[in-house]
Amino acid sequence: MPVPALIPIVYEPDYRTDRIGRYNDGQFYANGWDHHAYVHLFSHDGVHRESRVVRVQHRDELIQQVDELVNALPGRVYGDIAIQLFRTEADGVLFALMDVSGDRAGDGGHIEWVELYPDRLGFDEPWDGTYST
Repeated sequence: MPVPALIPIVYEPDYRTDRIGRYNDGQFYANGWDHHAYVHLFSHDGVHRESRVVRVQHRDELIQQVDELVNALPGRVYGDIAIQLFRTEADGVLFALMDVSGDRAGDGGHIEWVELYPDRLGFDEPWDGTYST
């Protein structure tokens, strides 16, 4: 099965995808990585519109800054999302949902695979929004 145009991502409270959902203007995916708090904003149709990335000095400030980015979204509701592939860079860090299909097993077999960076969450068949790490 080829990579779909919209990649579903399942909302999991208190885990790796606990800051995703919808807001008045579309969908969002927020998280923190290293010294970067970020929120990716998508249209209602899943098209990437903007990424807001904030560098924090101390890692203990990271979750607080992510929450501030999310709390600023009007009408925010946590839940599943479905978004298109995208790629952007900020502060020298790649933020993307990219098609990295190819030989993943090392045995010559081909697999359709999409990976979220820098989170390193992988998505594949049956394209139900669950991920591998």
